[in-house]
Parts: sequence; structure tokens; C-alpha cells
Amino acid sequence: MIASLGARFVPDGQIQEALLASLAVLKDHRGPNGAIPNNVDCVTLRPNFRAYVDGGLWWIIISTLVAPDRDAVREVLRWYEYQDVDQTGLLSMQEASDWQDLFCTRGKGLYVNCLYVMALRCAAKLFSMDEADALHRRAELVSARINSYFWYAGDNHTQRHISNSFSTESTASRDSMGRLREMPEKRYLKDECYYLPYLGFRVLGEWFDSFGNILAILSGVADKQQSDIILDFIPRYSLDKWPLQSLSPAVRPDDPDWRNYYGSLNTPHHYHNGGVWPFLGGFYVAALAKTGRADAAATALVSLADLNRRGQFNEWHHGETGVPMGAKDQAWSAGMYVFAWECVRRGDLAIVD
Repeated sequence: MIASLGARFVPDGQIQEALLASLAVLKDHRGPNGAIPNNVDCVTLRPNFRAYVDGGLWWIIISTLVAPDRDAVREVLRWYEYQDVDQTGLLSMQEASDWQDLFCTRGKGLYVNCLYVMALRCAAKLFSMDEADALHRRAELVSARINSYFWYAGDNHTQRHISNSFSTESTASRDSMGRLREMPEKRYLKDECYYLPYLGFRVLGEWFDSFGNILAILSGVADKQQSDIILDFIPRYSLDKWPLQSLSPAVRPDDPDWRNYYGSLNTPHHYHNGGVWPFLGGFYVAALAKTGRADAAATALVSLADLNRRGQFNEWHHGETGVPMGAKDQAWSAGMYVFAWECVRRGDLAIVD
């Protein structure tokens, strides 16, 4: 589905047939509750729902752009309503259930909730006034909750971010019985402003999640000031040396978010743990274009082209050296380069038409 953001602009019949077939196969193999699988095996046609949380949102976005299906979108959105388990408006997720399917993001994830806002706004275009208005209201609620809970103000204050994980939501230091509320201590990026990557039960993620923060810009969750802060953060931490490194700082074995299952694949500056992903570079270029940073977008597009040329549209590269580490010929790396190019050509976000 991410590859399709750019693939829809390619005037090639085989590519367009594959795009439509992908949408249809995912829709036809959705669960009885409306869940879209994250993939369907090409040989057995067996759907896989393990990394379940974001596939349906990307399906909604792409289907509304190229093959609208109101009934299916309505059903998929109903399934996402059920993922708002505590009725805050925000989606909840299990660990390793989004595109970072070998990483510790959990609870309420930034990336998936920004994507939810984008999907709701795309879906609203399909419906009549009453339904569309309801979807826009839901998108505004989710956006407001993201800004209320996830935006870290560089003040070393963590209580408001986890206030809704207590039995009675409150920013007071003690509960109604006088017991002191235990707060997580901020260890990294204490003085920076950015959206936190996830919020769990009395715990929060600390790293800068590149995809989540970029999607906050692209979805309209971040205002102009927040967008400028995010886009200034990225070069200051050299995340754009090869656009775009997935996070900073990398999670290390002595950090609370380290997992034994990271093994050799998710060591610091590898894979999800700070690796460089060309498809993310495409979203970075799009964010620069959307915010009017035309020169920076053009420069980042050239850098992304060099990265893709070096890695033959590789899956991911080492976060420090830029050496290709994954598999080459990745459709989302190629598709997001086309998407980025289209954004630079238009001088705006190419997702809207």
C-alpha cells in the first residue's frame, strides 16, 4: 500500500493492474470483524494478521485514491473503532504490531494514530455530508488527543503524557487517597520538543520516531510551529544524512525498551533501531514540500536518489555508514521515490488527488 502512493503515478498497465489486484486481494481476505491483513501469501492465499494495526489504514488511504469502496471502508473503520479500547479516541496496539514488526512500540503509538487521522480524512471524501462530518469530527478528536498526550514540551515533565493510564485521569502528583503517583524519569532528549513515539501503562517511549513525527506533519496534526520544530530537529541530529534514519537515539541493551528478541537484526543503527529506510526518505521529502521548504525538499530528493542508486532500491541501510543491509528491489523504496519526486514537482503533498 505504501508503494502504491507513488505507483499510481506510473503510466504502466502492469503496475496499475498489480495495484488494483493488491487492493482487491486484501479486501477479499479481510477478517469477519473488518480487519485488513498486513499481507496475503501469494501461493496459498492465506492472510496474515500478526502485524495488524496499520495495514487497514493504508488500505483505506490507497483505496479512496484509486478504487473507492464505501461499504468496505465503512467496515474497516468500524474495526478501528474497536481498537479505541479505553474510549479516549486513540487507537491502542500490541507490541511489534505495526510496520516496525520487530520493535517495542506499544500501548498508544504515535505513528498509527497520526495515520488514523489521515485515513479518517481520506475516507470522509467518500461519504455524504452527515457521515463525512462525523469522520472529520473523529479526526479532529484524535488530532487533539495526540497533541494533548504526545507532544513533549522539553520541560522534563512526564506526568501529563501518562495521566490517562491511572484509574482516575489527573495531572495531580497524588491520587484521591493521597498516594504519590509514580512518574517515569526522562533519560533522553530532555530539552527537545517533539512527539513521543508511544504511551503505555505508566510508561512512555523516549526516542524521536521519524515516521510518526513526519506523519504528524503530513496528517495536519502538527501546526506550523510544531512542524518547523520537527523539521529542524532532523538535520540537527543528522537523521537526514541519508534520508531518513528511523529514530534517534538508538535503543541500547541497558535501556528499558531493549528486547532480547532484537538479536542481531535490531542492534543500534540497524533495521528498525535507527536504520536508514529509503521509503521513509520519501515521506521526509513530502513533509518538506508540504511545509514550503522547496529547496530542502529538492536537496533531500537528490540525496534519496543517490541512496536508492547505491542500494538498488534497498529495504534499509546502516544508520551510521549508509551501507545497504536489507534486500534490494523493494517496491516501497521505489514507489516512495516516485511519490517524493511528484511532491517536489508539485510543490505540495501529492496524496490528495
